[in-house]
Amino acid sequence: MRFDPDVVARLRRDLMRRGLTLATLLSQVLAGKRPPELAALLARRPGMRPEEVLRLALDQVEARRKLLDRGDDRYGRCDACGVDLGATALGDMPWADRCQRHAAV
Repeated sequence: MRFDPDVVARLRRDLMRRGLTLATLLSQVLAGKRPPELAALLARRPGMRPEEVLRLALDQVEARRKLLDRGDDRYGRCDACGVDLGATALGDMPWADRCQRHAAV
């Protein structure tokens, strides 16, 4: 485990909070609403339906949470190259799965 228990607890809490936000947005979209917070997510995935984008984002958060809960060394590393994402990046976005170099790919 690369993180001490306090850091793991904070990262897990932030992941769960992000999951709740995404699930709430998804329920609003499925109810026929277009929450303004959705625009930023949709801009990153042109051509996809809002519910698809939200489900992908929820899957990403859940995958990161599972890695963190298992103490898997892949959590906090880029899925493409394995570079450590760093505490600052994970603090800002604990669901990150790509380094800056691979984020746009």
